[in-house]
Amino acid sequence: MFKRYLFALLAIGSLSFTSLSALTLKESVVEAMNTNPVVQERLKNYRATQQDLNIAESEYYPKLDFRASFGHTEAGAIKDSEDGSYNHLVQSDAYENYEASLILTQNLFDGFGTTNKVDYQESRILAAAYNYIEKTNDIAFKMTSAYINVLRSYELLQTARENVQINESIFSKVKDLYNAGLTTDSEVKKIESALALSRSNLTVQLNNTRDTEFSFRRVLGRMPDVSTMVKPDVDVPMPDSIERAALYSINHNPSLLVSRYNIKGAQALWKQNEKDYYPKIDLEVSQNYSDASDRNAFDQPDDRFRARIVLNYNIFRGGADSATSQKNISKINQEIEIQRDLKRQVIEGLDLSWNAYEMIGLQLKDLKEYKDFSAKTLELYKEEYDLGRRSLLDLLAAQNDFINSKSQIITAEYEHLFSKYRILDAMGLLPMAVSGNEQDYASRVNLYTNAGAHEILDSVPVKLDVDSDNIPDNEDLCDNSVLENNIMPYGCKKIQRDSDGDGVYDSKDKDALTPKNAKVSPDGVALDSDLDGVKDYEDLCPNTPIGYTVDKDGCTSSLTLTVNFQKNSTDIAAGLKNEIDEFSRFMKNNPGFKANIVGHSSRTAVSKAEYNLKLSKERADAFKAELIKRGISAERLTTQGKGFEKPIADNSTEEGR
Repeated sequence: MFKRYLFALLAIGSLSFTSLSALTLKESVVEAMNTNPVVQERLKNYRATQQDLNIAESEYYPKLDFRASFGHTEAGAIKDSEDGSYNHLVQSDAYENYEASLILTQNLFDGFGTTNKVDYQESRILAAAYNYIEKTNDIAFKMTSAYINVLRSYELLQTARENVQINESIFSKVKDLYNAGLTTDSEVKKIESALALSRSNLTVQLNNTRDTEFSFRRVLGRMPDVSTMVKPDVDVPMPDSIERAALYSINHNPSLLVSRYNIKGAQALWKQNEKDYYPKIDLEVSQNYSDASDRNAFDQPDDRFRARIVLNYNIFRGGADSATSQKNISKINQEIEIQRDLKRQVIEGLDLSWNAYEMIGLQLKDLKEYKDFSAKTLELYKEEYDLGRRSLLDLLAAQNDFINSKSQIITAEYEHLFSKYRILDAMGLLPMAVSGNEQDYASRVNLYTNAGAHEILDSVPVKLDVDSDNIPDNEDLCDNSVLENNIMPYGCKKIQRDSDGDGVYDSKDKDALTPKNAKVSPDGVALDSDLDGVKDYEDLCPNTPIGYTVDKDGCTSSLTLTVNFQKNSTDIAAGLKNEIDEFSRFMKNNPGFKANIVGHSSRTAVSKAEYNLKLSKERADAFKAELIKRGISAERLTTQGKGFEKPIADNSTEEGR
């Protein structure tokens, strides 16, 4: 007599894949910070401002001037007047003369004007440095926004395509019913209307997607390739309260730091112009040498050396000095008010970002439930529609709910992600959070570095083909192209779109709805590696053995393996080795699975309950031991003995027993 036992397993798992040639958000932001013209213009402005400091400091040093001249003079052209009212004694003659002088001037006192001018230029340099940081932050923010918007638009485009496919599927069913005389023409017209609307919505979303690509090019200088892009994640801790974030922001936001040094600059400029109330004292040392012919009555030889202190002191200038001073005081007040307004802007931006971060986080919980319920409703309505229990309007309403839920979740997830970057931007931390290194770009303006201040001198001629694609910048539509063989005459890479981001261009893609980064065949069709009927990107249990029945997630809710035993025996037949090996491999490939092994025995006229209960438990334990031998952890295995109380077959027949 043969006995049987049953065991079941439950599991859940997931898979994800990342493009090997990914253009990450980090790479995009770093490249934009290095190449965007707005950032580069501010860097050049910083370098120009550095030279203003050198100009100001030059006033500490003496000025040395050399002057030389050589000339020809003719005299005696005017003679005596006829009436004798005046007479000239100048002899008609021509003369040559030359003169040379060397003058050294050293300022001794200028009312502290030079000192304050240097302070003013130092403040301007720091303001220019933080203005560079400010623009770098702005470009990093715009790059982040453009990157996220492209990804979001493509996901929404996928949803719009899916909506068209669902409507086409419903249209096909309704058309078949109409041709069979089982529905009305109005039903056909209704689904045709819904299909036309879904196609219109697809066109609108396609337009929106193109807009995001153009915005991307505005920041990075070339069109995006969505197949190489990866959805980012904020891997830095967020502030634990908005108050702490706000306090950090008002002390570290680059715009406020620019304003801080603008105020210092205005104060230094005011002090600099106060010099006009003081005298100016210079030391002048000169050596003069000039010579002329003896006949020259106008120019005399001179070889004087002079050293003198020169004092210049304005007594009255019509109130100009007082007006200038008052003007500069008003400028100080103006800069302070600008700073106050900037602080309010920063706090407002942080408030809005923080509110979005919290509220969208709460919204996502409800939206996910909305999506789950709408998906279940749509499946039920499809079944009920096929059974004639639901109208087409009911089915279309359920479908709209499902598509709407997916679109809202996509939008909310990306807005929630972007709100985190907005918070970091308000705090002045976005470039560092994305790139992981603030020093690389800040050191270009001598900030946040232990190295001494340095100057980089720009040169001419200026390079007018910045991406070296042999197309001048003034004719280059993509002036930051990556060097490739397929650069078009207008400077951009030939666009081959991959709308679903699966790595297969649309021109070769036979399935335009494959999720981004899903594993696909060369023609863009999603793979089903374990051949269970569920595509890999939807398969939560990707290694199901062939032949098992799975649910919509690709998992087996219950696997049944039947093992027969000889009468009164716990020995497992040698012929079952392959089946046990296969099942062991399945357990190893799916570590989330647990097995409950249940042993049974058959009932005869002489069967005793206690003996059979023990026998069935020993049979379950025997199979458990076989699995453990093959490397399956005992913690994943449980055993039960049911005896003959709960038979799995009819015990009244020989076959059943």
